[in-house]
Amino acid sequence: MKRTYHFIILVTTIIIVNGCASIGHMAKLSEEADQAFKAGDYERALTVYQELIDAERSQDRSVEGIFYQRAGIAAYETGNTDRAIEYMEYARHTDAADANTFSILAKSYREIDNLSREITNLERYVEMFPDGEAFDDMQRRLFQTLVESLNWQQAYDLWPLLAGNPYQDEDLLASYVKVNQALDKEDKAAEMAEKVLDLNIYNKIALDLLGRRHFHEAVNRYNREMQAYEANRTHRQYAQLLEALEVINTDLRIALNYFMRLYEQDPRPEYAGFLANIYERFQDEERARYYRRRAE
Repeated sequence: MKRTYHFIILVTTIIIVNGCASIGHMAKLSEEADQAFKAGDYERALTVYQELIDAERSQDRSVEGIFYQRAGIAAYETGNTDRAIEYMEYARHTDAADANTFSILAKSYREIDNLSREITNLERYVEMFPDGEAFDDMQRRLFQTLVESLNWQQAYDLWPLLAGNPYQDEDLLASYVKVNQALDKEDKAAEMAEKVLDLNIYNKIALDLLGRRHFHEAVNRYNREMQAYEANRTHRQYAQLLEALEVINTDLRIALNYFMRLYEQDPRPEYAGFLANIYERFQDEERARYYRRRAE
């Protein structure tokens, strides 16, 4: 009985000693990881945080949120995107979660081309951290992702809330052109396209929209006026036709200018076809043949 008692004391002592050693080891790891993190040595910090997290998990103990948070930051800073996502997904459910958590998640999901999860974390950031340091960038990126994912109405509703002056940002404004076009707000889309060209006269989105718009307006007006004249061949109707032709030719010249700028950048057959059609209407057979060949 005495031997059993001594054995129990011995085992208990070993457990206590090992437990203290384990606690001491974890404290040492935590201190080492924190020092590396604060010094900007993210490679070392990530290695030690991973060891610390794995050790806690192996003992079925809960891991402190700050360990996941800092491990996620260290992983992101060292280009370890998968690890950054893994640790930040844990961190976001803890008290350690902050604006940086969702910023890194959004950027990391963008790097692996997971648009839906990028949008989710951009939305979380914008909703939860309106005073966050990266708020403007997160909000603008959210707008672009909504356009990329064809969430036209959400993008349209977000536009007036964008911080700063999005009308001076070519990429944002060109995307807003696409939003209005998708929602059949054609006049608004054309107005915004003009503003885009004020920023860059070679912007392809704006040139494409305005080129087509002026071309189709010219063709539709010509067809209407010719039908009206054929139905009523009077001097007055003829005078109206001549007056309309001035407007039609102006629209065609504008369209020509836009399609020439487009074709210089992107010589696709479709643009060559527009150019051939316009030159035919101006009775410039040589240029019309040139672009017709390139449209085939």
